[in-house]
Amino acid sequence: DRPVISTAAPLDLRSLLLALPRNPDASKLAEQCIVSQLKSWVTTLEETRDADTSLGKPLGVDLEKLEGISVSALGNSPASDAAAIVKAAAAGGVTDTKALWTWERLPYAVRCAGFSALKAGSTTEDERPKKKTRAVNDEQFAADVDEWYRATDRIADERILRNETYLRLLSRASKVKTTSTPWTFGLLRLQDVSTVVSGAVDVNATARTGSPIALKIPRAPLQSVPGFHVLDGKRTDAVYLQPSIEAFRARWTSLTGNLLDGLEWSNVCVAGGLVLGSLLTPDIPAKHPEVAKVNKPEEWKSSDIDLYIYGLDIDTANRKVKHIADTYKKNLPAGAPFLSVRNSQTITLYSAYPVRRVQIVLKLVSSPREVLLNFDLDIVAAAFDGKDVWMLPRCVRALESIVFKYANKGFGIRILPSYIAALSTYNTKEKIAPHTRGERLYLDLDLKHRADDARRWTRECINEYLEVGHTRSPFHWPKPYPPVKSKKPVFSHAMLESYAQVTSEPLGRSCLTGFTLFMRHVALWEEELAGRITIFEDLWATDTYGEGPLQEISYDDSPPYAWNESFTIEEFKRALDAFNQKEIDHTRERIDWQESRGRFDKPIPARRITYADTIDELLSPEKDIQIPVFLPQHFLDFANKLILEALRQAHPLSKERSDLEGPLNIEGCDPAVLWRLDCVLNWQMLDRTIDEVREALWAFHRAYERSNKVDPDHSINTLKTNLSRRAIRTSTEDEMDAFVRWVGRKPYHSETKLNAVWQMEEMGDGGDGGFSEDDGEEGESDGSEGEEW
Repeated sequence: DRPVISTAAPLDLRSLLLALPRNPDASKLAEQCIVSQLKSWVTTLEETRDADTSLGKPLGVDLEKLEGISVSALGNSPASDAAAIVKAAAAGGVTDTKALWTWERLPYAVRCAGFSALKAGSTTEDERPKKKTRAVNDEQFAADVDEWYRATDRIADERILRNETYLRLLSRASKVKTTSTPWTFGLLRLQDVSTVVSGAVDVNATARTGSPIALKIPRAPLQSVPGFHVLDGKRTDAVYLQPSIEAFRARWTSLTGNLLDGLEWSNVCVAGGLVLGSLLTPDIPAKHPEVAKVNKPEEWKSSDIDLYIYGLDIDTANRKVKHIADTYKKNLPAGAPFLSVRNSQTITLYSAYPVRRVQIVLKLVSSPREVLLNFDLDIVAAAFDGKDVWMLPRCVRALESIVFKYANKGFGIRILPSYIAALSTYNTKEKIAPHTRGERLYLDLDLKHRADDARRWTRECINEYLEVGHTRSPFHWPKPYPPVKSKKPVFSHAMLESYAQVTSEPLGRSCLTGFTLFMRHVALWEEELAGRITIFEDLWATDTYGEGPLQEISYDDSPPYAWNESFTIEEFKRALDAFNQKEIDHTRERIDWQESRGRFDKPIPARRITYADTIDELLSPEKDIQIPVFLPQHFLDFANKLILEALRQAHPLSKERSDLEGPLNIEGCDPAVLWRLDCVLNWQMLDRTIDEVREALWAFHRAYERSNKVDPDHSINTLKTNLSRRAIRTSTEDEMDAFVRWVGRKPYHSETKLNAVWQMEEMGDGGDGGFSEDDGEEGESDGSEGEEW
């Protein structure tokens, strides 16, 4: 049922991997993948350079030559900008301006302002301007202008997404050619919300007070919103936002404990959950009639401060990291501990609980807009640059209309009607076959049927646990969690799966890899909402999903730890040391097996994660990340050459340590090397070549873990899987094909009696114990929840 090659991989890469012989040379395999990816990237750059990034001339109106408005300022004053466009249209003889507001390259706030003005001037169908006979064939206009006009009260979701396609083009183009628009173009500010959301009203402290304390965003009744809805059980009829940017800043300071006071915000932004938390928690008096509907600050008590550094070179970015750490440390309470931790993706600053952690993402992004465009959940696509809040239009749409966490805050998920309608055309085996990419999918793609099957499976799975005496100790390998205080049975999302739940997809371990698997976890959330169980939220499904029962080294770059009152810096350091020791032990075991000459007793300075009491020490060579990887010698030479050449072009080499170290004195086998990430190579997006090599190295790291205990064919297939899974994708080549596979993808387990249930039944204690080493090797299940393809 599970293809070796990821179905999400770029088509050229998939074709390459599928055409290879059964047992290809691992070095040539990886080298060809990198070359293919870089060739595709060059094509993407050429297409971006040639692309038209102008705002265009809808109905003959040159949007880049509006009287009194520069391109960079378009959208700053939506109402007056819309009026200027109408004036320019009238000067050109255009009297029906309706189609102008469907032009997808216009800033979203300007389009909404134009529609609002049009509606205010024509309140009935007869009063609206009649559509001229002039044809509007440009694909950047709405296909049916009148339908678009009628849809403005609920906002046309597909149009928001098409507008975002243009914003993505602008972000790519900013890296390869001069553009006339700043990164703020197309984003929405807090003050724009009342323009783009119909019915938004100020909330006052009392009927007599003129100063607003919140902005109320009414939400349409769920039954009136088309599409397939899930996780909407806590959805309220309105959302409340901060009434002004000043109120937002005050809440931000309160939520963060003023940890960033004194930060020089240039080229720094915060994005994600805590920005949303500051936005959604206006200060409403306890006796106010609407206070019960407002989100509370404590809902974000465990959220990190996620910082992104943008628009800087490596050296300046590293200096900015030090400035952030110094600012954080300066603002800690007197006597509070401080620890800085570095892995391959982030630098995180810690103190004593509950002082918020600050996480600095090690990606050289070009702008806050680029950060937001990479967020998958609409509701968190908001950033704060120290002065203003910036949101993608789909974030504001989510307000009006990370999955389970935000379901608990009242934000559900909706699959758009256009996707549902398209599914209906894939109703036979013959129509589905061309889109499977080697995967055995369900033939029945009806979302309701799939969801009903998933809910039934979860209820039966819960009953299986209860029948063997499960109560309040969430089952987890290698040992259960202590009993949780609850009068109801306590479950975790991880208890719905085992280590066998693996796919070749980029989200291989996640419950988001397929619709049916996702709906099983939705059903668990619904069971808690109904009052039948309690969900232990510190243990998620991703803690369980791995590369099967032979998983030894974690893909994640951090150990599990408790972030609560029991957290201490010293205990955390011990957890980090144990995490690194596990990497060392695994490497030594592999070397011993491969050499067959007795124990390898040389020191292995592996460090997947490093820590220090000062930021200067953390960024020193002594604290570089060093990851053991087993590589063919030819690929080692190939990778080193590519990285060094790319570094010479992207960053002047001041030290000869920005590359892979040599073999650890091993002969007659693939060499074990130390992949070193210094303060230059630790950053992603410095150079595309380096990034592609980086992903290939991770693929080798994942493919050859426990390779001494599996068939060689398994290792090479795992390498293929990881090369395809980790391939960098600039876009989804066929979104509907991907959606069909996502809906049709089968979970691994069809039986509801999982390994954990068998283990608990054998132990007879209803909650203690853990998985054995053989868990997940029970073989393919012969059951099914529907007809198979």
